[in-house]
Amino acid sequence: MSTERFQLLPVFLEVDGVPVMLVEVSKQTPAYGPPYYVASVKVIYKGIHSKVFPLVVRDENDLRNKLKVEITKIKFIEAIYGLEEVKRVIT
Repeated sequence: MSTERFQLLPVFLEVDGVPVMLVEVSKQTPAYGPPYYVASVKVIYKGIHSKVFPLVVRDENDLRNKLKVEITKIKFIEAIYGLEEVKRVIT
């Protein structure tokens, strides 16, 4: 007998020291090709809540890697333009 992992959403993760809220996950099974997931996430960067945005991922590692990319973009915006610009862009 196999066991499936089950968690109620939202789930909070920490990626590169930044809290991320996993709002919803939807499994997509195309007619051809491997299944994939659409994860709706919200980044909470220094108290600034982003809009909920989708990420198309293959698995949990792919989700973490794509979140690292999004968080790095936010950190670059803060380094170059400041926290006010981060707030303007992600909300």
